[in-house]
Amino acid sequence: MYKLRGKVISKRTEDIKTSKGDFKKMLFVINKTHRDYDHQYQFEIFGEEKIVMMKDSIIEDRFVNIDFYIKSNEWKEKYFYTLVPTHIHLEDESVAPDEVYDDENELDF
Repeated sequence: MYKLRGKVISKRTEDIKTSKGDFKKMLFVINKTHRDYDHQYQFEIFGEEKIVMMKDSIIEDRFVNIDFYIKSNEWKEKYFYTLVPTHIHLEDESVAPDEVYDDENELDF
């Protein structure tokens, strides 16, 4: 399990139609400033039930702390990776961003 903290900069929901049925997924991107560089990470929530559970914790321009795992799929001898959140904690707006988070256990990409 990995941890990451950043500011939500975008989110969107997609409808997926396949021969196995119709599905929903939510994609959201966070921006993390680290050592004077901005890094952006896209996360994917797959399935309407999971989206309903997590969507209230994903608000644009707000800081979040995310617990996640990395999922990998091979296709035509190439690997594709997805960041899958398991827990999203929306930070309190009234606290300055630097006061909230201790990055001791954070994954350093």
